[in-house]
Amino acid sequence: MSSETVTKSSVVCRLSKPLPTGTIDSHNHIIPPDFDRFPTVSTAEYQPKPHTISDAVQFYAQTSGLGISTPRMVLTQVSVYGHDNSALLSGVKELGNNGRGVVECTPDVSIEQLEKWWQLGIRGVRINLVSVSRKVDEPEMKRMLQAYTDMLGQTAMSDASRKWVIDLHFPLGYMSMLLSILRRLDGADRVRWCIDHFGGLKFKTDAPNFQPGNDDPYTVSGFKELVTLVTDQSLPEVYVKLSAAYRVDADYPNEHVLRRLEPFGKELVSKAEDRVLWASDWPHTRFENVDSVPFVEACYEWCGGEGEEGQRRREKLFRSNSEKLWDMA
Repeated sequence: MSSETVTKSSVVCRLSKPLPTGTIDSHNHIIPPDFDRFPTVSTAEYQPKPHTISDAVQFYAQTSGLGISTPRMVLTQVSVYGHDNSALLSGVKELGNNGRGVVECTPDVSIEQLEKWWQLGIRGVRINLVSVSRKVDEPEMKRMLQAYTDMLGQTAMSDASRKWVIDLHFPLGYMSMLLSILRRLDGADRVRWCIDHFGGLKFKTDAPNFQPGNDDPYTVSGFKELVTLVTDQSLPEVYVKLSAAYRVDADYPNEHVLRRLEPFGKELVSKAEDRVLWASDWPHTRFENVDSVPFVEACYEWCGGEGEEGQRRREKLFRSNSEKLWDMA
């Protein structure tokens, strides 16, 4: 990443306290302006606006108020590109050591291609059911996850220090199936697993009448299984991203949204502090004028106060868990 690009942006921080040094954003996107070179697929459900690495630098340092002068980013493949990862690869190359990537592909990629991707900074493969409105039953999900596990597990067999990540954008209602499958999936521990956006929680469909203080988050179908996925030590390593509150409820940043989300966020941080990751979901595809600061402030509260426990949890949520998962230490 060009240091000149960074220094041109004055750093503006609106947070009550700065983010931990070395904070990693575990989920964001790159959309180059050259749609002839990087075309979207004909089945794309929306047409994105361009967002470049320079735009990202401006966002983190100034526009967002997050006050990050040198962003460390995990670029995630946007659904509108399908399995053509060219745009993402261009962004990862531009970021250099401050970047990692999560591609989309079929489960028959050669070990030679995986090796090339690894050398470029790719660490994960995404399976996105939500953005393409795809539904699967349990046998189909098991076949799909087994195929990707077999493909990515090849590298772990030859080099145990290399663990690919299978990144899942699933609805919350699929967590029960996922838990059942991971308990019996061959070779599941040869890879790591990561679940997007609060496990796919959407208040409108999953908990339309949920009221904090009166209702238990464990009564929401799928949440108990999500917590089990990130806490059960008999399972392979599973992480969850605390990200995209506006996808949970489009009324974000209305304060009531964050109050409703608080029991879910607090429970995940307190029960699984080693398996939670913060992410901005920049550039917030399909959403406009998102203010990232209220959500980060909510994450601070979920981690606890200014004592040792709160500081430890913030370091894990914003930096060290991501360093481990994405091989960025």
